[in-house]
Amino acid sequence: MKKINMSIIAVMAILVIACSTKDSHPAESTLADGKMNSEMEMAPASPSSGKKDAGFAGTANEQDKPVVSVAERKLIKNGDVSFKTKSIVETKKQIQAVLTTYEGYIAKENAFDYSHNPSEELVVRVPAKHFDIFLSKVLEGVAEVDSKHIDIQDVSEEFVDIEARLKNKKQLEAKYQELLAKATNMNDILSIEREISSIREEIESTEGRLRYLSNQVGYSTLRINYYEHRPSGFNFGGKMGEALQNGGTGFLWFLIVVVQLWPLWIIGGLIWWFIVWLIRRNRKK
Repeated sequence: MKKINMSIIAVMAILVIACSTKDSHPAESTLADGKMNSEMEMAPASPSSGKKDAGFAGTANEQDKPVVSVAERKLIKNGDVSFKTKSIVETKKQIQAVLTTYEGYIAKENAFDYSHNPSEELVVRVPAKHFDIFLSKVLEGVAEVDSKHIDIQDVSEEFVDIEARLKNKKQLEAKYQELLAKATNMNDILSIEREISSIREEIESTEGRLRYLSNQVGYSTLRINYYEHRPSGFNFGGKMGEALQNGGTGFLWFLIVVVQLWPLWIIGGLIWWFIVWLIRRNRKK
């Protein structure tokens, strides 16, 4: 009886040990998998895998793109306006004074000096926050506006997308820098440096686009065309002066043409001399 009890106890002990060993394997496997995953996360990616990771990151960012609120919207506001003025000189002085007040500047200037309708065109840039009040000050006192056009372009999504892509490219560049620091093979070093150079070009191009958009958002462009209409009454003195001037110019051109035809004058003189010689010879006979 005692031997049977000992046998039962031994079998139960073996079963308990087997069960405990079986239950311990999943835990060890989980720990091993966790360690492997942590090592993979800490290890820098290879050149090929880096690009794939960047692609997945870009996809994730596109899916998780934040919603831009109204206050954070990036708007590019441009416009053009045309009107008649009593004096283009005074109008230009007024525009320059308003530009100084609202921290703007003239980017381009054209003048057209027609006899009865002289006009000027100014392309000005002002801070976007002052655009509306600047336009109202420019049109202040204008009796009649010929045309007015304002264009607003929302670039908020493009702005957010460019910032996200720029962040991903910089993170990818940092990974390649880590790889370069650990690389010992010359072929690997050269390959990584080529990848870094390519990514750096993309970063600079993206930063340039971001700076351009920031400038367009920060400053608005307004094209201002103003003209002065002068009556065309008959002015005898002015007309006579223009006639004398035009006549003098025509006479000078006539002299120039005469001088340019000097070979014909020489040939004509020789022919005339020959004819006169023949006539005198015939008279003597």
